[in-house]
Amino acid sequence: MTEQRTRRMSLEEFKGTKDTPAVEAIISSLNGGSFMTCHTEFYAATGIWIPELVPVFQKLDAGLLTRDLPRELS
Repeated sequence: MTEQRTRRMSLEEFKGTKDTPAVEAIISSLNGGSFMTCHTEFYAATGIWIPELVPVFQKLDAGLLTRDLPRELS
């Protein structure tokens, strides 16, 4: 197994990068799951980690877990 080098980027740096085929492939394949799962899968595929997204995604995931179910599912 090859070791992947982590590229820590700010959100602004990431927004300024040109999408590579690896980035395009992983973004188009993400479907469902938690926000942090998407972030870690994106990291595994590209080596890009955006630390400032971690607290945001954790808060969003917590909100998903604690909200009431839609009436038709309860």
